[in-house]
Amino acid sequence: MGEFTKQVQSEKIPGPLRCKFTPAGWEKAFRAAGVPDETDQCVYDAALVIHSKLENIRSRLKLSSSSSVSATTKLRAFVAAVNHNFLVARTKTRDAIEKAGSERMKQVPEGFRPEDLIADIKLKLPGGFQWSPSEIVESLVDGIEVPVRFALQSSPSLAGNPRMNEVGWNDIAVELNLGILFRFAEDLWDDCLWNKYKVVDKGLIKGFVPQDVDVKKGFVMGIVRRNSLAMGYSIMATKFHRGMVARGLLPQIREVRAIEQQGKRQVIKVSKVGEQTRSQEELLVLRGYANDPYYSELLEESLPQLDGLTLSVILNAWVVISGTALLLVESRAAKDGISVKPDSPVHTWLPEYAPVLQVDALVQALSSAAGIKPVDGKRLIEFFTFRGQTGQEIWASPLVPVGLTTVAPVFAAVVSPNLRRLVDVWMRQAGIDLGKRGPAFEAHIRTSAQQSIDSSKVLAGHAICIKDDYTFKPTGGRDEQIDLIFAIGSTVFLAEVKCILEPTEAKGEAMHRKTVLGASEQALRKSQALKDNRKEFVADVKRFGIDLSQDFDVLPLVIVSTSTHVGVPADGVPVIDEYILEKFLEGELEDVAVTGNDFEIKNRVKTIFYTDLADAEAKAPQYFASPPQVQRLIDGVTARVIPLHAIDENDWTGLVVTLECSPTQEGMPTVATD
Repeated sequence: MGEFTKQVQSEKIPGPLRCKFTPAGWEKAFRAAGVPDETDQCVYDAALVIHSKLENIRSRLKLSSSSSVSATTKLRAFVAAVNHNFLVARTKTRDAIEKAGSERMKQVPEGFRPEDLIADIKLKLPGGFQWSPSEIVESLVDGIEVPVRFALQSSPSLAGNPRMNEVGWNDIAVELNLGILFRFAEDLWDDCLWNKYKVVDKGLIKGFVPQDVDVKKGFVMGIVRRNSLAMGYSIMATKFHRGMVARGLLPQIREVRAIEQQGKRQVIKVSKVGEQTRSQEELLVLRGYANDPYYSELLEESLPQLDGLTLSVILNAWVVISGTALLLVESRAAKDGISVKPDSPVHTWLPEYAPVLQVDALVQALSSAAGIKPVDGKRLIEFFTFRGQTGQEIWASPLVPVGLTTVAPVFAAVVSPNLRRLVDVWMRQAGIDLGKRGPAFEAHIRTSAQQSIDSSKVLAGHAICIKDDYTFKPTGGRDEQIDLIFAIGSTVFLAEVKCILEPTEAKGEAMHRKTVLGASEQALRKSQALKDNRKEFVADVKRFGIDLSQDFDVLPLVIVSTSTHVGVPADGVPVIDEYILEKFLEGELEDVAVTGNDFEIKNRVKTIFYTDLADAEAKAPQYFASPPQVQRLIDGVTARVIPLHAIDENDWTGLVVTLECSPTQEGMPTVATD
């Protein structure tokens, strides 16, 4: 990487996403940075190409920047259109899953992995290209953010009623599609700047090709693994939740049951204590999935930016708001037909897709359903309201202001969130020091490792794990702080543990990759320190009950809090998550096939990793280098070309080479529970 690229990454030189960018200024900065290397030239070329695309899009964003249409009208129209598109995609997805599931059962009557089925689902959109349902949902949420930000610039007045007869369906659809293209182009620039994408210029056809496929490989595999783990958790947590309810334990959060209009006043009604339905059960399970065990103390930490509220209260409020929005989703979906009515005026049908919620009604619902004081409820509603401010995103703030005292939920952001990621976003927005997660996660991994060893039929009483943070202090070198050390036989396992944000966009992927590579470098350096000072290390760890000969082996590992990059080694160092570590230390992996709403176990498949201590020591390097839990994902990674459409005949079309992961079909009748 040359000096020019470094200055662009550090924002000393503004890139094409900045208002200050000009082609002339870009060229001047490029020449002033010194002799360019190949990366510099690639970044320089990409910026000019991306800039032309963004300028074309900006010049056509008419509706969101129009002064003749009120902000209330624009915002209501954008939310309605994206909600309509979401419901269409949702219906098509359900139909596709039902059809594919029926066909798969005929092919594999003994059962199959649900995540394999979902990973293979693709929906064909206008333009002829096929996209996964999650890609469509993400593009809808990301796409609406651009015009909504434009509409909220300069804090416009939201007084007055929307005049939907002033907008046309085609104008709204074009604006949203331009928003999607804009976000795609922004992300593509970040791929060029951070992930070594190179432009292949063929005139009005531009190719974008990655030079380092491991970044994308780790990302797409992570998506499938995350879904697999979430499904496994959902099954186990649902069974546990139902068991607790059967024993008389009542949920703390009551369910939203109805939204009624009493004159001009909206009333959100909640269930009686102890009553709940399947949808409320799913929301509570999802809330539990977002609560990583090492977040227990952070969940109750007072948040100064929210006047002392806690992350736990934020999650409770999200469950109530999500439940309210889901009621609107199901109500609209239950009506006859989800289709565009081009022959009917927009104002006669489009507002149905942007139902409004009165802030006061939501505040009362938070009080009734979750025991949140009204003054705190108002703060929380504002916290979840998207104002277009720096650092805000619609995923984390899914309520769009459409009046002085009303908001409209973005269905896609409420129904399909990555709640674990949102917890991290909310922590940052609420002022929690994210650095606190690191030590908490490290302590959690050490505890988990020890518990797994203790539960192992083979390793219990033989393998030793240092229970606390350990620092090796050789007399002839630097002190080395080591996050996790355990020993099996004469092999020392040394792990660098990293609590990282799960990436969702190109720059995040690059930062994640950078962190993992840095961790592998640390793990290798610390492993070498043990080898260079064998005698001292052997003597030092005796106090922990570890008895080693001086010819011990060292196996470095990187353990991450995310699913991204798991199974893709970094500089030869295995990258794993806590579940892969736990299962090896326990000595076995059990997959189960379940059926029906009660999740009755249909079949069990158990894999034994080793039979004795020597066998465990011998098989560990191969297990961690190529974990069996992700081998199917590795085998399922394939190349894919994604189009970035031209806006008109003078604009260029992009063909972006990336990867996707479609797990191999092995006929394994399981839902992963690792």
